Amino acid sequence: MMEHYKDIEAGEFSQVDESERKKYVLVDVRTSEEYEEGHIPGAIHIPHDEMEERFAELNPHKDEKILLICRSGRRSVIAAHVLHSKGFSQLYNLKGGMLEWTGPVTKE
Repeated sequence: MMEHYKDIEAGEFSQVDESERKKYVLVDVRTSEEYEEGHIPGAIHIPHDEMEERFAELNPHKDEKILLICRSGRRSVIAAHVLHSKGFSQLYNLKGGMLEWTGPVTKE
């Protein structure tokens, strides 16, 4: 089966500068509780189990690189498949997720 997304290593992406991070639309697909405990600054929050209903919120970013984030990198893959089925093509998975993220985190 062809993958509909590319993996980006969380540990490596944590180290890139902000200008590189800004090339991606960050979408956090964890639960509200997890998101509120801390997320990458600027991340859009759409829980993976709501992606089917809420994907249209990402339509303005359809032609941009979308980086999906979860705790470990599993739920973000599920979200990537949903978005691919809705016509999104530039999908990226934060491999290792927030468990391996060492970059900035905010609770706002």
